[in-house]
Amino acid sequence: MSSVPSPNLPVTTPAEVFDAFEKNADEIYYIDVRTVAEFVSGHPRGRVINVPIEFHHPHNDDRFANESFVLVIEDNCPKDANIVIGDEAGERAEKAAKTLIEHGYSNISVMLGGLKQWQLSALPVTGDNREGVSYVSLLTPAKRKQKKKKTK
Repeated sequence: MSSVPSPNLPVTTPAEVFDAFEKNADEIYYIDVRTVAEFVSGHPRGRVINVPIEFHHPHNDDRFANESFVLVIEDNCPKDANIVIGDEAGERAEKAAKTLIEHGYSNISVMLGGLKQWQLSALPVTGDNREGVSYVSLLTPAKRKQKKKKTK
């Protein structure tokens, strides 16, 4: 798959995302869909959360869908939120955007070129993986809420 998303997916540039972070940080959700290891090695600085679209086997090239991807997004982002999806170069971001659109999200865009283009644009990067940013810290409460709903 190329790093240019399908024509029917809205796109944004790293510079536009950075400007949005600077002007309206509370109005944009940036979801980094790379693996946890990729995320902690560096991601755009701003209002960013990590929700991997897939997991990679540590010893071979096998990939596994993240069965909790939509659950975690739904627990953290309203359906009408301004959401930018980013990854390393575009392939996983497109898949994630299509998945969220299929689940009723209406304001999704894909950041062109992903983290690679962000870095080439000399925009700030961080390894921040604290509570409320890290995948595990987002997954645990989402799973607890899901479990409560099922026991009612």
